[in-house]
Amino acid sequence: MSLLSRIGNAFRPDRVNSDLDEELQSHLDEAAEHGRDPAEARRAFGSVLRQREASRESKLVTWLDALRSDVVFGLRQLLKHKIPSAAAVLSLALAIGACVSAFRLVDALLLRPLPVASPERLFVLSYEFTSHTGKIESMDSFTYPNFRRLRDAVKGEAELMAISYPGRINLTYGAGGEVESAYRQHVSGWTFTTLGLKTSAGRLLSANDDVKPGAHPQAVLSYDYWRRRFGLDQQVVGRSFRIGDDLYEIVGVVERGFTGTETGTFTDIFIPVMMNAQSIENPK
Repeated sequence: MSLLSRIGNAFRPDRVNSDLDEELQSHLDEAAEHGRDPAEARRAFGSVLRQREASRESKLVTWLDALRSDVVFGLRQLLKHKIPSAAAVLSLALAIGACVSAFRLVDALLLRPLPVASPERLFVLSYEFTSHTGKIESMDSFTYPNFRRLRDAVKGEAELMAISYPGRINLTYGAGGEVESAYRQHVSGWTFTTLGLKTSAGRLLSANDDVKPGAHPQAVLSYDYWRRRFGLDQQVVGRSFRIGDDLYEIVGVVERGFTGTETGTFTDIFIPVMMNAQSIENPK
């Protein structure tokens, strides 16, 4: 018997049993036709149940039949005990959902690399210092003058980028617009180029946008913010928004998937470091 027929028989157990019973009975009838006593022939043939089970292995896939039997039995038990079964299924669903959510959080925060070119070549600079309590602590924040000295020291060997922590700010679009909240991140003008990121609309920030303090009030939107706030409208390039007294122009949208450098926080707007006057020496 072919494998396909054996698989099909696993889902037709009653038919298989009926065929086996008919086949076994035909052997007994044949023995009786040859003059043997029916009772003697049955004893010589052995247990009908044992013969049937032995013959089933050649008629169907046994492990598939056992699986079908377990599923049918389980369904019957669920239908027989509906309330406990519903509670068990609900508890299992909640447990699986919690595990999936926890894994996705761990994956986003710890396992998944940034969607940039050569993420294995990215490093975060930090330094140790002695606190006022005498305890040695670590910090990864630098003043901008120190950043420039460090960048000059490794020039030709590595590229340093100044990237701030994302912070929630209030902004308005157009005159008389309602105040909205968004996450803003200051980045060096060459950050997008160094990370190998591409644009979805307009252009990205460049090194020329990050030379003179306050000279280039320009911004790049994340793809998610562009989709959520503007519905992927290409006309967003050239629009302006205001943060406090500063008016910024949107010059482009970064490619899909990049939401900033801080895992767990989705940056909406990127602006040049030079627009953060508090962090630059002698701002003009």
